[in-house]
Amino acid sequence: MTYARVGNAVSKEHQVLTLETGKLSWRMIECGVPHFPHSNSVCINGVLYYKAKLNGSCLTGDMMIMSFDVRSEKYSLIKVMEPFIDAVRHATTLVNYNGKLASIRESECSYFRRENTSFEMWVLNDLMVQAYLQTASDVGGGDVTGGVFLHCVGVTDSNEVVLANHSLDGPFYVFYYCLESETIRRVEIQGLGAFRGFRVYTFVDHVEDVKLLKGVLGL
Repeated sequence: MTYARVGNAVSKEHQVLTLETGKLSWRMIECGVPHFPHSNSVCINGVLYYKAKLNGSCLTGDMMIMSFDVRSEKYSLIKVMEPFIDAVRHATTLVNYNGKLASIRESECSYFRRENTSFEMWVLNDLMVQAYLQTASDVGGGDVTGGVFLHCVGVTDSNEVVLANHSLDGPFYVFYYCLESETIRRVEIQGLGAFRGFRVYTFVDHVEDVKLLKGVLGL
């Protein structure tokens, strides 16, 4: 999916690319909510959710959540009101939590470190009511993170919050924090020495073959 960008203005034009065997097909689709896609996205049961700016520009507009149904190719707006507006702040990450849309934010700052090991999570219980529940968790005190800056990159099917660094400055670790047991484990990713100093993008539920997308999207 793409969108037209003119300067910092919100977009009214959107396109969808259909992946088929030996054929790529771009086409325009209608969207009744002019917006500027912003930050990360997450796909849940064939619906893509992402944060977006409305009513202005990508710099000054109101931050809300847009959804795009892959099957019907329809857009919808999830308007987040006070006191839950923090759920769509810039530093939050949209995740799939038990099949529901959720948002995670590191408490007090935009990363996890030894001085800051707690986070807040909002779970969207009903897309019609648009009510959020807020919970707070602590990934453990002390020097669990080794002093590196960690960011939330997603949640696994077993409800483990995945934390990783955005840069490769030494040994690279991925941390898994279990929401049920409130325990954390660390996994070292080896073989990255040649990429020291590079930016790292970490993905949850990675799919290597696009032929599997049909099953992933629930089509």
